[in-house]
Amino acid sequence: MEVVIALLLGAWVVYLLLRLRRLRGVMRDATDALGARKPYLMNEQGEWPKHFYLDKLAREINTLTDIHRANARQEEGYLQQVETALANLIEAVVVVNDENLLVMANPAARSLLRIQGSMDGKRLEQYIQSPVFLELTKRIRAGEYSGRQEIELVRGKTSHTLEVTGAPIPNADPQVPDLTLFVLHDITRLKVLEGVRKEFVANVSHELRTPVTIIKGYSDTLLEDHEQLAPSERGRFLEKIQRNVDRLHLLLEDLLVLSRLEWGTESLNRESYSLQQIIRDLAENLQPRLEKGKERLTLDLSPNVDRMMIDPIKLSRVFQNVCDNITRYAKGFSVIHIRTRLEDGVVTISIEDNGCGIPQADLPHIFERFYRVDKGRSRELGGTGLGLSIVKHIIRLHGGEVQARSVEGEGTSIIFSLPDTRAEADRSSPQALRRGGVRSV
Repeated sequence: MEVVIALLLGAWVVYLLLRLRRLRGVMRDATDALGARKPYLMNEQGEWPKHFYLDKLAREINTLTDIHRANARQEEGYLQQVETALANLIEAVVVVNDENLLVMANPAARSLLRIQGSMDGKRLEQYIQSPVFLELTKRIRAGEYSGRQEIELVRGKTSHTLEVTGAPIPNADPQVPDLTLFVLHDITRLKVLEGVRKEFVANVSHELRTPVTIIKGYSDTLLEDHEQLAPSERGRFLEKIQRNVDRLHLLLEDLLVLSRLEWGTESLNRESYSLQQIIRDLAENLQPRLEKGKERLTLDLSPNVDRMMIDPIKLSRVFQNVCDNITRYAKGFSVIHIRTRLEDGVVTISIEDNGCGIPQADLPHIFERFYRVDKGRSRELGGTGLGLSIVKHIIRLHGGEVQARSVEGEGTSIIFSLPDTRAEADRSSPQALRRGGVRSV
Protein backbone atom coordinates (compact mmCIF):
# COMPACT_ATOMS: atom_id res chain seq x y z
CA MET A 1 0.00 0.00 0.00
CA GLU A 2 2.76 2.36 0.89
CA VAL A 3 4.51 1.55 -2.36
CA VAL A 4 1.39 2.42 -4.30
CA ILE A 5 1.01 5.71 -2.47
CA ALA A 6 4.66 6.51 -3.09
CA LEU A 7 4.28 5.74 -6.77
CA LEU A 8 1.18 7.90 -6.98
CA LEU A 9 2.92 10.76 -5.21
CA GLY A 10 5.94 10.42 -7.50
CA ALA A 11 3.72 10.41 -10.58
CA TRP A 12 1.93 13.47 -9.28
CA VAL A 13 5.18 15.27 -8.65
CA VAL A 14 6.42 14.42 -12.14
CA TYR A 15 3.13 15.67 -13.59
CA LEU A 16 3.43 18.92 -11.65
CA LEU A 17 7.02 19.36 -12.75
CA LEU A 18 6.04 18.84 -16.39
CA ARG A 19 3.19 21.33 -16.03
CA LEU A 20 5.50 23.78 -14.34
CA ARG A 21 8.00 23.40 -17.14
CA ARG A 22 5.30 23.98 -19.73
CA LEU A 23 4.01 26.94 -17.73
CA ARG A 24 7.49 28.43 -17.62
CA GLY A 25 7.75 27.94 -21.38
CA VAL A 26 4.44 29.69 -21.90
CA MET A 27 5.47 32.59 -19.64
CA ARG A 28 8.85 32.85 -21.38
CA ASP A 29 7.21 32.98 -24.84
CA ALA A 30 4.67 35.54 -23.62
CA THR A 31 7.43 37.69 -22.13
CA ASP A 32 9.43 37.51 -25.38
CA ALA A 33 6.37 38.46 -27.43
CA LEU A 34 5.59 41.34 -25.11
CA GLY A 35 9.19 42.54 -25.22
CA ALA A 36 9.23 42.36 -29.01
CA ARG A 37 5.85 44.11 -29.23
CA LYS A 38 4.52 41.17 -31.30
CA PRO A 39 1.27 39.21 -31.06
CA TYR A 40 1.50 36.11 -28.85
CA LEU A 41 0.07 32.83 -30.17
CA MET A 42 -0.26 30.15 -27.47
CA ASN A 43 0.04 26.61 -28.82
CA GLU A 44 -0.96 24.76 -25.63
CA GLN A 45 -3.86 22.33 -25.98
CA GLY A 46 -6.41 21.21 -23.44
CA GLU A 47 -8.16 22.87 -20.55
CA TRP A 48 -5.20 23.36 -18.27
CA PRO A 49 -4.20 26.86 -19.64
CA LYS A 50 -7.64 28.12 -18.66
CA HIS A 51 -7.12 26.95 -15.08
CA PHE A 52 -4.07 29.22 -14.90
CA TYR A 53 -5.80 32.06 -16.85
CA LEU A 54 -3.14 31.78 -19.52
CA ASP A 55 -5.67 32.25 -22.30
CA LYS A 56 -6.77 35.57 -20.77
CA LEU A 57 -3.13 36.57 -20.31
CA ALA A 58 -2.48 35.88 -24.02
CA ARG A 59 -5.50 37.96 -25.04
CA GLU A 60 -4.44 40.87 -22.79
CA ILE A 61 -0.89 40.73 -24.16
CA ASN A 62 -2.20 40.85 -27.72
CA THR A 63 -4.57 43.70 -26.84
CA LEU A 64 -1.76 45.71 -25.24
CA THR A 65 0.48 44.96 -28.21
CA ASP A 66 -2.20 46.18 -30.64
CA ILE A 67 -2.73 49.35 -28.59
CA HIS A 68 1.01 49.99 -28.45
CA ARG A 69 1.42 49.49 -32.19
CA ALA A 70 -1.54 51.79 -32.90
CA ASN A 71 -0.12 54.45 -30.58
CA ALA A 72 3.31 54.08 -32.16
CA ARG A 73 1.86 54.49 -35.64
CA GLN A 74 -0.15 57.51 -34.50
CA GLU A 75 2.89 59.04 -32.83
CA GLU A 76 4.99 58.40 -35.91
CA GLY A 77 2.31 60.04 -38.04
CA TYR A 78 2.25 63.07 -35.76
CA LEU A 79 6.04 63.31 -35.89
CA GLN A 80 6.02 63.12 -39.69
CA GLN A 81 3.37 65.84 -39.85
CA VAL A 82 5.37 68.05 -37.49
CA GLU A 83 8.60 67.41 -39.43
CA THR A 84 6.86 68.16 -42.74
CA ALA A 85 5.35 71.35 -41.33
CA LEU A 86 8.67 72.51 -39.90
CA ALA A 87 10.52 71.64 -43.11
CA ASN A 88 8.15 73.81 -45.16
CA LEU A 89 8.05 76.78 -42.81
CA ILE A 90 9.62 79.97 -44.12
CA GLU A 91 10.47 80.96 -40.55
CA ALA A 92 13.50 79.43 -38.90
CA VAL A 93 12.61 77.22 -35.91
CA VAL A 94 15.24 76.21 -33.33
CA VAL A 95 14.91 74.14 -30.14
CA VAL A 96 17.64 74.20 -27.47
CA ASN A 97 18.06 72.61 -24.05
CA ASP A 98 18.76 74.39 -20.77
CA GLU A 99 22.45 74.73 -21.69
CA ASN A 100 21.64 76.31 -25.08
CA LEU A 101 22.75 73.16 -26.91
CA LEU A 102 20.96 72.68 -30.22
CA VAL A 103 18.33 69.94 -30.14
CA MET A 104 16.46 70.65 -33.38
CA ALA A 105 16.70 73.09 -36.28
CA ASN A 106 14.45 73.05 -39.34
CA PRO A 107 15.89 73.58 -42.86
CA ALA A 108 15.08 77.30 -42.78
CA ALA A 109 17.05 77.66 -39.54
CA ARG A 110 19.99 75.68 -40.92
CA SER A 111 20.06 77.93 -43.96
CA LEU A 112 19.67 81.18 -42.03
CA LEU A 113 22.21 80.31 -39.33
CA ARG A 114 24.46 78.31 -41.68
CA ILE A 115 24.40 75.17 -39.52
CA GLN A 116 26.44 72.42 -41.16
CA GLY A 117 26.30 68.68 -40.38
CA SER A 118 25.32 67.24 -37.02
CA MET A 119 24.11 69.51 -34.23
CA ASP A 120 25.59 67.38 -31.44
CA GLY A 121 27.48 69.54 -28.95
CA LYS A 122 26.82 72.77 -30.85
CA ARG A 123 25.60 75.78 -28.93
CA LEU A 124 23.23 78.41 -30.24
CA GLU A 125 25.75 81.13 -29.34
CA GLN A 126 28.01 79.82 -32.10
CA TYR A 127 25.48 81.04 -34.66
CA ILE A 128 23.78 83.99 -32.94
CA GLN A 129 26.37 86.15 -31.24
CA SER A 130 24.17 88.77 -29.64
CA PRO A 131 24.04 89.87 -25.99
CA VAL A 132 20.44 91.00 -26.58
CA PHE A 133 19.52 87.47 -27.66
CA LEU A 134 21.21 85.86 -24.66
CA GLU A 135 19.31 88.16 -22.32
CA LEU A 136 16.09 87.35 -24.18
CA THR A 137 16.79 83.61 -23.73
CA LYS A 138 17.04 84.01 -19.95
CA ARG A 139 13.83 86.04 -19.76
CA ILE A 140 11.89 83.52 -21.87
CA ARG A 141 13.04 80.61 -19.68
CA ALA A 142 12.00 82.57 -16.59
CA GLY A 143 8.58 83.23 -18.12
CA GLU A 144 9.14 86.99 -18.10
CA TYR A 145 8.80 87.67 -21.83
CA SER A 146 6.37 86.45 -24.48
CA GLY A 147 6.57 89.19 -27.10
CA ARG A 148 8.82 89.83 -30.08
CA GLN A 149 12.37 91.08 -30.03
CA GLU A 150 14.44 92.41 -32.93
CA ILE A 151 18.12 91.49 -32.97
CA GLU A 152 20.95 92.15 -35.39
CA LEU A 153 22.82 89.17 -36.84
CA VAL A 154 26.16 90.45 -38.16
CA ARG A 155 28.23 88.35 -40.53
CA GLY A 156 31.34 90.13 -41.70
CA LYS A 157 30.19 93.06 -43.81
CA THR A 158 26.56 91.94 -44.02
CA SER A 159 23.86 92.32 -41.40
CA HIS A 160 20.48 90.65 -40.95
CA THR A 161 17.61 91.87 -38.81
CA LEU A 162 15.81 89.00 -37.07
CA GLU A 163 12.49 89.12 -35.28
CA VAL A 164 12.65 86.54 -32.47
CA THR A 165 9.81 84.93 -30.54
CA GLY A 166 10.28 82.14 -28.03
CA ALA A 167 8.53 79.91 -25.52
CA PRO A 168 9.59 77.27 -23.00
CA ILE A 169 8.63 73.65 -23.74
CA PRO A 170 7.89 71.91 -20.42
CA ASN A 171 8.87 68.23 -20.15
CA ALA A 172 6.53 65.66 -18.60
CA ASP A 173 9.49 63.91 -16.98
CA PRO A 174 10.73 66.00 -14.04
CA GLN A 175 14.14 64.35 -14.36
CA VAL A 176 14.58 65.75 -17.90
CA PRO A 177 15.27 69.53 -18.22
CA ASP A 178 12.82 71.69 -20.15
CA LEU A 179 13.51 72.80 -23.71
CA THR A 180 13.13 76.25 -25.27
CA LEU A 181 11.74 76.93 -28.74
CA PHE A 182 12.72 79.98 -30.80
CA VAL A 183 11.16 81.22 -34.03
CA LEU A 184 13.44 83.48 -36.06
CA HIS A 185 11.91 85.60 -38.81
CA ASP A 186 14.32 87.37 -41.15
CA ILE A 187 12.85 90.85 -41.64
CA THR A 188 15.91 92.36 -43.31
CA ARG A 189 14.08 92.85 -46.62
CA LEU A 190 11.08 94.36 -44.82
CA LYS A 191 13.41 96.80 -43.06
CA VAL A 192 14.98 97.77 -46.37
CA LEU A 193 11.54 98.24 -47.95
CA GLU A 194 10.42 100.28 -44.97
CA GLY A 195 13.47 102.48 -45.40
CA VAL A 196 12.74 102.83 -49.12
CA ARG A 197 9.13 103.73 -48.36
CA LYS A 198 10.12 106.39 -45.84
CA GLU A 199 12.71 107.79 -48.23
CA PHE A 200 10.15 107.80 -51.06
CA VAL A 201 7.56 109.64 -48.94
CA ALA A 202 10.18 112.15 -47.82
CA ASN A 203 11.34 112.72 -51.41
CA VAL A 204 7.81 113.10 -52.76
CA SER A 205 6.92 115.50 -49.95
CA HIS A 206 10.05 117.53 -50.69
CA GLU A 207 9.36 117.58 -54.43
CA LEU A 208 5.74 118.64 -53.96
CA ARG A 209 6.47 121.27 -51.33
CA THR A 210 8.28 123.73 -53.65
CA PRO A 211 5.69 124.05 -56.46
CA VAL A 212 2.78 123.94 -54.00
CA THR A 213 4.37 126.70 -51.91
CA ILE A 214 4.95 128.84 -55.00
CA ILE A 215 1.41 128.30 -56.27
CA LYS A 216 -0.05 129.13 -52.86
CA GLY A 217 2.10 132.26 -52.49
CA TYR A 218 1.22 133.74 -55.86
CA SER A 219 -2.46 132.76 -55.66
CA ASP A 220 -2.77 134.31 -52.18
CA THR A 221 -1.19 137.51 -53.47
CA LEU A 222 -3.57 137.59 -56.43
CA LEU A 223 -6.57 137.14 -54.16
CA GLU A 224 -5.51 139.64 -51.50
CA ASP A 225 -3.95 142.36 -53.67
CA HIS A 226 -5.85 141.82 -56.89
CA GLU A 227 -6.95 145.45 -57.26
CA GLN A 228 -3.55 146.91 -56.40
CA LEU A 229 -1.58 144.75 -58.85
CA ALA A 230 -0.85 146.01 -62.32
CA PRO A 231 -2.08 143.86 -65.22
CA SER A 232 1.50 142.97 -66.13
CA GLU A 233 2.15 141.79 -62.55
CA ARG A 234 -1.01 139.70 -62.54
CA GLY A 235 0.04 138.15 -65.83
CA ARG A 236 3.50 137.36 -64.46
CA PHE A 237 2.00 135.77 -61.34
CA LEU A 238 -0.35 133.64 -63.44
CA GLU A 239 2.58 132.48 -65.58
CA LYS A 240 4.43 131.42 -62.42
CA ILE A 241 1.37 129.53 -61.22
CA GLN A 242 0.90 127.89 -64.61
CA ARG A 243 4.57 126.84 -64.79
CA ASN A 244 4.42 125.20 -61.35
CA VAL A 245 1.08 123.52 -62.11
CA ASP A 246 2.72 122.00 -65.17
CA ARG A 247 5.62 120.90 -63.00
CA LEU A 248 3.22 119.27 -60.53
CA HIS A 249 1.35 117.56 -63.35
CA LEU A 250 4.59 116.18 -64.83
CA LEU A 251 5.76 114.98 -61.43
CA LEU A 252 2.48 113.17 -60.70
CA GLU A 253 2.44 111.57 -64.15
CA ASP A 254 5.99 110.29 -63.70
CA LEU A 255 5.16 109.01 -60.21
CA LEU A 256 2.16 107.07 -61.52
CA VAL A 257 4.17 105.55 -64.36
CA LEU A 258 7.07 104.65 -62.07
CA SER A 259 4.81 103.11 -59.42
CA ARG A 260 3.13 100.88 -62.04
CA LEU A 261 6.51 99.83 -63.39
CA GLU A 262 7.94 99.06 -59.96
CA TRP A 263 4.91 97.12 -58.76
CA GLY A 264 4.73 95.07 -61.95
CA THR A 265 1.24 96.24 -62.87
CA GLU A 266 2.47 97.87 -66.08
CA SER A 267 2.55 95.50 -69.04
CA LEU A 268 4.12 95.76 -72.46
CA ASN A 269 2.02 96.07 -75.60
CA ARG A 270 4.55 94.39 -77.84
CA GLU A 271 4.20 94.60 -81.57
CA SER A 272 6.37 94.34 -84.63
CA TYR A 273 7.71 97.86 -84.94
CA SER A 274 10.67 99.64 -86.51
CA LEU A 275 13.30 100.72 -83.98
CA GLN A 276 14.81 103.01 -86.63
CA GLN A 277 11.43 104.73 -87.04
CA ILE A 278 11.26 105.44 -83.30
CA ILE A 279 14.72 107.01 -83.41
CA ARG A 280 13.96 109.06 -86.55
CA ASP A 281 10.71 110.34 -85.00
CA LEU A 282 12.70 111.34 -81.92
CA ALA A 283 15.25 113.16 -84.10
CA GLU A 284 12.47 115.06 -85.86
CA ASN A 285 10.93 116.16 -82.55
CA LEU A 286 14.28 116.96 -80.92
CA GLN A 287 15.74 118.99 -83.78
CA PRO A 288 13.77 122.22 -83.09
CA ARG A 289 15.01 122.23 -79.48
CA LEU A 290 18.68 122.23 -80.49
CA GLU A 291 20.45 125.53 -80.88
CA LYS A 292 21.28 125.99 -84.54
CA GLY A 293 24.95 126.07 -85.37
CA LYS A 294 25.96 124.94 -81.86
CA GLU A 295 24.09 121.69 -81.15
CA ARG A 296 23.39 118.80 -83.48
CA LEU A 297 22.07 115.24 -83.49
CA THR A 298 23.83 112.46 -85.41
CA LEU A 299 22.57 108.92 -86.06
CA ASP A 300 24.56 105.76 -86.72
CA LEU A 301 21.90 103.09 -87.17
CA SER A 302 22.87 99.57 -88.14
CA PRO A 303 20.91 98.31 -91.17
CA ASN A 304 20.70 94.93 -89.40
CA VAL A 305 18.62 96.42 -86.60
CA ASP A 306 15.17 97.64 -87.53
CA ARG A 307 11.90 95.80 -86.91
CA MET A 308 11.64 94.24 -83.43
CA MET A 309 8.98 93.03 -81.00
CA ILE A 310 8.77 96.06 -78.70
CA ASP A 311 6.34 98.43 -77.07
CA PRO A 312 6.89 101.49 -79.31
CA ILE A 313 5.21 103.97 -76.94
CA LYS A 314 7.25 102.97 -73.91
CA LEU A 315 10.49 102.66 -75.86
CA SER A 316 9.89 106.11 -77.35
CA ARG A 317 9.67 107.39 -73.79
CA VAL A 318 13.09 105.87 -73.06
CA PHE A 319 14.72 107.82 -75.89
CA GLN A 320 12.76 110.97 -74.98
CA ASN A 321 13.76 110.85 -71.29
CA VAL A 322 17.45 110.31 -72.04
CA CYS A 323 17.56 113.12 -74.61
CA ASP A 324 15.62 115.44 -72.27
CA ASN A 325 18.28 114.84 -69.63
CA ILE A 326 21.00 115.74 -72.11
CA THR A 327 19.37 118.98 -73.29
CA ARG A 328 18.64 120.03 -69.70
CA TYR A 329 21.71 119.02 -67.74
CA ALA A 330 24.64 118.24 -70.10
CA LYS A 331 26.06 121.76 -70.00
CA GLY A 332 28.23 122.66 -72.96
CA PHE A 333 27.24 119.72 -75.17
CA SER A 334 27.43 120.18 -78.93
CA VAL A 335 26.59 116.68 -80.19
CA ILE A 336 24.07 113.98 -79.32
CA HIS A 337 25.01 110.72 -81.01
CA ILE A 338 22.62 107.74 -81.20
CA ARG A 339 24.09 104.43 -82.31
CA THR A 340 22.57 100.93 -82.75
CA ARG A 341 24.49 97.68 -83.07
CA LEU A 342 23.77 93.94 -83.17
CA GLU A 343 26.33 91.96 -81.16
CA ASP A 344 26.09 88.29 -80.12
CA GLY A 345 22.32 88.16 -80.36
CA VAL A 346 21.83 91.39 -78.40
CA VAL A 347 20.74 94.75 -79.77
CA THR A 348 22.86 97.49 -78.18
CA ILE A 349 21.74 101.12 -78.29
CA SER A 350 23.85 104.00 -77.04
CA ILE A 351 22.94 107.67 -76.62
CA GLU A 352 26.04 109.77 -76.16
CA ASP A 353 26.80 113.43 -75.57
CA ASN A 354 29.99 115.46 -75.22
CA GLY A 355 28.77 117.67 -72.39
CA CYS A 356 30.01 118.27 -68.86
CA GLY A 357 29.81 114.60 -67.83
CA ILE A 358 28.84 113.10 -64.49
CA PRO A 359 31.14 112.84 -61.45
CA GLN A 360 32.20 109.26 -60.69
CA ALA A 361 30.67 109.47 -57.20
CA ASP A 362 27.24 110.20 -58.71
CA LEU A 363 27.37 107.77 -61.63
CA PRO A 364 26.16 104.62 -59.76
CA HIS A 365 23.08 106.50 -58.49
CA ILE A 366 21.69 108.26 -61.56
CA PHE A 367 19.03 105.57 -62.16
CA GLU A 368 17.65 105.95 -58.62
CA ARG A 369 14.41 107.80 -57.96
CA PHE A 370 14.77 111.54 -57.35
CA TYR A 371 18.55 111.40 -57.63
CA ARG A 372 20.01 114.56 -59.10
CA VAL A 373 23.63 115.35 -59.85
CA ASP A 374 23.05 119.11 -59.75
CA LYS A 375 20.04 119.42 -57.46
CA GLY A 376 19.60 123.17 -57.67
CA ARG A 377 19.86 123.30 -61.46
CA SER A 378 17.56 120.29 -61.89
CA ARG A 379 14.71 121.85 -59.93
CA GLU A 380 15.28 125.19 -61.62
CA LEU A 381 14.85 123.50 -65.01
CA GLY A 382 11.72 121.62 -63.92
CA GLY A 383 13.11 118.10 -63.77
CA THR A 384 11.37 115.48 -61.64
CA GLY A 385 14.40 113.27 -60.95
CA LEU A 386 12.42 110.24 -62.17
CA GLY A 387 13.28 110.15 -65.88
CA LEU A 388 16.24 107.75 -65.78
CA SER A 389 14.54 105.54 -63.18
CA ILE A 390 11.64 105.13 -65.62
CA VAL A 391 14.16 104.35 -68.37
CA LYS A 392 15.71 101.58 -66.27
CA HIS A 393 12.35 99.92 -65.53
CA ILE A 394 11.10 100.08 -69.13
CA ILE A 395 14.29 98.52 -70.45
CA ARG A 396 14.15 95.76 -67.84
CA LEU A 397 10.49 95.17 -68.69
CA HIS A 398 11.70 94.50 -72.26
CA GLY A 399 14.20 91.97 -70.88
CA GLY A 400 17.21 94.24 -71.30
CA GLU A 401 19.74 96.07 -69.14
CA VAL A 402 20.89 99.68 -68.92
CA GLN A 403 24.14 101.26 -67.78
CA ALA A 404 25.88 104.63 -67.82
CA ARG A 405 29.47 105.59 -68.63
CA SER A 406 30.85 109.04 -68.14
CA VAL A 407 34.06 111.02 -67.92
CA GLU A 408 33.69 114.35 -66.20
CA GLY A 409 34.30 117.15 -68.67
CA GLU A 410 34.13 114.83 -71.70
CA GLY A 411 30.56 113.53 -71.86
CA THR A 412 28.19 110.71 -70.95
CA SER A 413 26.94 107.54 -72.64
CA ILE A 414 23.66 105.83 -71.71
CA ILE A 415 23.84 102.29 -73.07
CA PHE A 416 20.99 99.82 -73.01
CA SER A 417 20.56 96.39 -74.49
CA LEU A 418 17.49 94.59 -75.82
CA PRO A 419 17.01 90.91 -76.72
CA ASP A 420 17.17 90.19 -80.44
CA THR A 421 13.50 89.74 -81.40
CA ARG A 422 13.90 90.44 -85.11
CA ALA A 423 12.87 86.95 -86.23
CA GLU A 424 9.67 87.07 -84.19
CA ALA A 425 8.99 90.59 -85.45
CA ASP A 426 9.38 89.48 -89.07
CA ARG A 427 6.85 86.69 -88.52
CA SER A 428 4.42 89.15 -86.88
CA SER A 429 4.86 92.00 -89.38
CA PRO A 430 1.81 93.05 -91.44
CA GLN A 431 3.55 91.96 -94.65
CA ALA A 432 4.25 88.48 -93.25
CA LEU A 433 0.66 88.14 -92.06
CA ARG A 434 -0.67 89.11 -95.49
CA ARG A 435 1.65 86.62 -97.16
CA GLY A 436 0.36 83.96 -94.79
CA GLY A 437 -3.23 84.64 -95.80
CA VAL A 438 -4.17 86.53 -92.64
CA ARG A 439 -5.73 89.91 -93.10
CA SER A 440 -4.00 92.66 -91.16
CA VAL A 441 -6.32 94.79 -89.07
